[in-house]
Amino acid sequence: MARDANRVLRGDSWPPPTLSHVPGPRADVALEMPRLSWGAARRWARVPARAAVPTLGTVAMGAIVGLAGAIVLVAAQRPSFLSGPAQRGFPSWMVGPLAHRLPSLPPSTPMLQADLTRALALLGIAWLMAVLCAPRVPAAIVWSAVVATHVTLLLGPPLALTDVFNYLHYGRMPATYGVNPYSALPLTVRQDPAYHFSNWHHLPSPYGPLFTLLTEGLAPLPLPTAYWVFKGLLLAAALGTLVLVAFTARRLGRSPQAAVALVGLNPLVLVYGIGGAHNEPLVLLCSVAAVSLAVVGWQSGTAPWWDVGAGACAILAAGFKPSAALLAPVVVLACRRRLPALGGAGGAGALVLAVVGLVYAGHLPATSVQDGLVGPLSVPNVLAALAGHGGMTPHDRTLTHAVLALAAVGAAAAVTWRRSWLPGAAGFVMLAAVLTLGWTMPWYVWWVLPFAALARTRALAGACLVLTAWLALGAIPQMPKVIHHFGYFPTRTAAGLANHLYTQRYLQ
Repeated sequence: MARDANRVLRGDSWPPPTLSHVPGPRADVALEMPRLSWGAARRWARVPARAAVPTLGTVAMGAIVGLAGAIVLVAAQRPSFLSGPAQRGFPSWMVGPLAHRLPSLPPSTPMLQADLTRALALLGIAWLMAVLCAPRVPAAIVWSAVVATHVTLLLGPPLALTDVFNYLHYGRMPATYGVNPYSALPLTVRQDPAYHFSNWHHLPSPYGPLFTLLTEGLAPLPLPTAYWVFKGLLLAAALGTLVLVAFTARRLGRSPQAAVALVGLNPLVLVYGIGGAHNEPLVLLCSVAAVSLAVVGWQSGTAPWWDVGAGACAILAAGFKPSAALLAPVVVLACRRRLPALGGAGGAGALVLAVVGLVYAGHLPATSVQDGLVGPLSVPNVLAALAGHGGMTPHDRTLTHAVLALAAVGAAAAVTWRRSWLPGAAGFVMLAAVLTLGWTMPWYVWWVLPFAALARTRALAGACLVLTAWLALGAIPQMPKVIHHFGYFPTRTAAGLANHLYTQRYLQ
């Protein structure tokens, strides 16, 4: 040992040859550093990004909740353009529990209009971020944001339009006064309290018989109670639709969180669909149920009941809103067992016809009257103006009907060839319906969104993004000034003026 110690003092190598078998680093051997490959560098770089994506998605969803709450608080503060019915009176039962929470709200209407436009733009950006990040956001956070936003909008006054009181008034006409809403005009019972807050006074009901029968059931209730019960039904139907979307997305191998975010956090769906208390959730609940049942039927072996239910739900959707009838043949042809699906559709059709014949004396919804309405920024009207027609004409309307029929036939042929294309085919048909309508409203993007969320192709979701931007342009208060700035004056042509007068004929 003394000899070994002397070697260390002289600087000799260590350990000595006799102890070289002892494990440990050797002073005469250089340590090898780990090699850093480009693949490893890329993987390490993704770690912060993966951590940031859920945070970014959560922040975006929180922003949507906050912006929706701000819109409701402003609309509930005082009468303004934000709520059409509230401009005809500001009763506390209609405005809701969030009324008068912003006493310092500036009275300037142009400022409120600019704020609404900014809010819609921010909602659109937050929606896009939420959808992109949603697959990495916990499902509990996605659902919390959706439920919080929907409930907040439910608690405020009806945003923008008066349609909720049109619904209630059509239902009260037969139940309270014995007047058929499909053959008589709403102004014939102007003494009803719902008449004061409605506006389609010269238009027979364009809604399906099942929907009118549902609103009849609310007629015995006082108007304030019927109003809140109806809004509660819509909330339940909207959330039920999202549950079906998430369930079907999981069945098809899609991200349930992304599907729910795409449908449930769309700015136009929130502000104008949920906030406006429109009847789309009832229609979509049946339509999405039809697609969901068909998908389950593909995976259920020999049980035919899923296909029966799919066909029945497709027809029931049309019983609430006739435009949903476009989906019925697509759903039936996409079912694994088409004969049971056809039977279910036939049974539901017999029910709808029985309601039409026995309850409403064979009178059908006034869809032909509504089909003549034209909006300035509807796609057919803009295309007709660009073509030099001055606006949508009867010839253009016939052409749009032909295009829609071809789209429906194409979708039916697609699912006949490959039934797995059902969600995309359904979305394609509803997109064609929106694009060929002369009278489009901002929440009509809702017709396409559930099927775009379930489709295999991302093109349909991209189309929804473009459609949302286009319909939002038509919804902003500055829309007339914007189109006039670009030299578009819809009512300065013969066709445009005729369309405007036709629409005004059924209003007020």
